[in-house]
Amino acid sequence: MSIRRLDRRTLLLTTLALAACAGGPPPPKPWAETATRELNLSLGSFELQGRRVTVTRSAGAAGALPVVIYLPGIGQGSESGQRWAATWAQAGYAVLAVQPLEEDAAAWRSSLARSGEFRELGQLHYGDAMRADRLAALRRLVAALQTQPVAGVALDWQRAALAGYEIGAQATLDLGGDGAGWLPRAVIAISPPPMEAATATPPALLITSDSDGDALGLVTRPAERRRAFDSLRPGAGWLLNLPGTSHAALAGTLAPEGWHAQDQHRGREGMGGVQQRGGMGGGQGGQGHHGPAGGTPRGPRSGSATEAAQADLQEAMRLSVAFLDARLRGAAMPASALLTAR
Repeated sequence: MSIRRLDRRTLLLTTLALAACAGGPPPPKPWAETATRELNLSLGSFELQGRRVTVTRSAGAAGALPVVIYLPGIGQGSESGQRWAATWAQAGYAVLAVQPLEEDAAAWRSSLARSGEFRELGQLHYGDAMRADRLAALRRLVAALQTQPVAGVALDWQRAALAGYEIGAQATLDLGGDGAGWLPRAVIAISPPPMEAATATPPALLITSDSDGDALGLVTRPAERRRAFDSLRPGAGWLLNLPGTSHAALAGTLAPEGWHAQDQHRGREGMGGVQQRGGMGGGQGGQGHHGPAGGTPRGPRSGSATEAAQADLQEAMRLSVAFLDARLRGAAMPASALLTAR
């Protein structure tokens, strides 16, 4: 290689390196690396009844941990909702995430999704038949989980909560309807559909926003999502209504290709910050429109995983932990201007 060619190559590499340092975003960092090295979390997974269960807990937690079972939304798997899972795990809970039905996980690959029939897809997944199948599958999974050893962690099933997003929120509010089987001590319903809560629903925290829309076309006004709250027993419900937070952001799901390092540059109160009790915060971020929460465009979600990663969910994270602590650990529920008690 000639000296001139070597000089040109050196100059090109130096120019590219300087450009990257000046303004190019750093490469994405895998979620597992950030979770374990920076957030001191332990991640794991196992198969149960043909479903993948993802386990998130604090690496430094000791003793039997109270449990939060997390149910994802339409088209999401057990790896979704990392922001919620990390927040609760940092607060000392073992978070077991599972999608009870394969049909729900594969929704964006279905024939209805491929043909653009998204309203029909929503009606199918929120409809009575799949609603009953999901609840039955959830009960079988919970019964199996209670006898399933989870490597490296002891679980306290006397202090257990159920949380979910979208169809997962629907299932959490349905669980007390048949008066049989296991009931959690608390439920967290994130962006639930317009519905009545079951009569025996345990104390519930509903999380929504004034911008919690629905690109599937099933929810005409975000305020409709509070219907379940209005049907809860007095003293058994709390409504957290966030300002300006999109439906995608409430999923708390990061892009599948990994944690975006540029989102960590928001400081200790941003995505890279670790709260003592509230978990992962979020800075004010831009609004993206690149497909469903969780990465590649596979459906008409309002926003993207980038939007979910950047949204300011700090108060929602803090109050969700406070609610769990109040119901499972006997702590006091704090007051907040965003929180309405039933």
